[in-house]
Amino acid sequence: MPNKKLSALFNSIATVIICFILLLGVALQALTASRQLPNVSKQMENPEFWIKKIENPDRLLLTPEEIQKMNEENSKRLELYLCQVKDLKEEWDREEILALFKKDWEGFGQTEEVRYGRYGHPLEEAFWRELKTNLNQESLEERNRMLFGLIVKRADIRVFPTDELSMSTPSNYEFDRFQHSSIPPGSPIGIYHSSKDRLWAYVQTPFIRGWVRMTDLAIAKDKREVLDYEASEERLVMTGNFVHVFGSPRLQQAIFLAQMGTSFPIFDLPRSSPAPLRSRAGTVEGLPGSSGITGINGPYYVIKVPFREIDGMLTFRKAYISEDEDIHRGFLPYTQKNVARQAFKMLHQPYGWGEMFGGRDCSRFIMDIFATFGILMPRNSKLQARIGVSLAQVEGKTPAEKKRILDRAIPLATTLWLPGHIMLYLGKEGERYYAIHNIWGIRKRRWFRSSLEKIGRTVVSDMALGKSGPSGSLWDRLTEIQFIGSHLEVQKRIP
Repeated sequence: MPNKKLSALFNSIATVIICFILLLGVALQALTASRQLPNVSKQMENPEFWIKKIENPDRLLLTPEEIQKMNEENSKRLELYLCQVKDLKEEWDREEILALFKKDWEGFGQTEEVRYGRYGHPLEEAFWRELKTNLNQESLEERNRMLFGLIVKRADIRVFPTDELSMSTPSNYEFDRFQHSSIPPGSPIGIYHSSKDRLWAYVQTPFIRGWVRMTDLAIAKDKREVLDYEASEERLVMTGNFVHVFGSPRLQQAIFLAQMGTSFPIFDLPRSSPAPLRSRAGTVEGLPGSSGITGINGPYYVIKVPFREIDGMLTFRKAYISEDEDIHRGFLPYTQKNVARQAFKMLHQPYGWGEMFGGRDCSRFIMDIFATFGILMPRNSKLQARIGVSLAQVEGKTPAEKKRILDRAIPLATTLWLPGHIMLYLGKEGERYYAIHNIWGIRKRRWFRSSLEKIGRTVVSDMALGKSGPSGSLWDRLTEIQFIGSHLEVQKRIP
């Protein structure tokens, strides 16, 4: 009998412990899923919260002419790897292209470090040998004519002509070192060379160089055809996070999604959409099982998009965007209010290294914001930190000294950089300073080791984030504060 009582007691205790563990797990899961970070209120996740703190949020920080001048000047700075395709020469020496290959290989090619492929296996010598062969270096002539073209759909641009992954560990699928970025449809390109298997083209885009699938581009008959498309003054700018682009005026089947900052020449201004066709069963054509008239109807824009013909050559077709989409005729005026509203459209959107899995990383977040104003930014966060006017040299300074510098910064027009990461400065609330950024995670100390706490999305955070980790807070690691604007604005704020 005592044994039964003792057994029952142990069972009761075990049940309580299990319940506690389950409840603790649920609580931790809920905490992890909480969308606000520490010291961030729900109100702070609204752009109007920050806009109201600004004396004149509609003030123009740069005119379109000043932006164009800044873009041209930055495109001439070789260290930024920016490029205006119109400035690309039409003939390249063999040695010039080989030098580009060498630079790529030195940065991302085979080293003593073990890299892992798609199935978690090490990338063996045979893989690297075959990859180098596919660069097709032997086919280069002494003088090589550059072709020109346009990207026809959202395309990955790769370091090398391969879909294979290059991971630091067998399961680190979120970070592929062979992935440079994605390139939006309509982007102008110069084509240096093609791979041995004829599946890839080595291209120069406005902000990066790399390999793109042949099926993702169309080759123009000459450079002028590309330049005329790019120079179209009347353009429709995508100001939403992603915008649906349709293949017919019925606005029923999207042909692609265009991300923030992409723009297209306008063929025609808004007109009403025709009603969808009905089948005999009364369903909308192309939508099995639907009843009545469905789909988006109403005024739409007609835009000009590039198209790849069967032979790979460039032609143009009409595409259609609903007037109700988040779009703007021409670039947005560069004001703090507009920057705030653009940034917060991407709040809680997922992190994606090089836009993997349809996400954005920290530098693409910054790039897409400023693209809506026509401001050309490099793709790399370190290079983005060289755009604009430096407020001061902050590397090595204490958090208190950095705060004094940030007190004279212009919110919603200032980027904050620390090695490997970039953010947009929002402003101050109480004694805390805040930024919005797309971040993968932060390292925290747990017992006798550190571990990564994944965030994996665009968030508002205060600059103390990470203070308990081995690397320190954002304040501790902050090294660059740059105002995206004119020197005159900075001088006004120097006491």
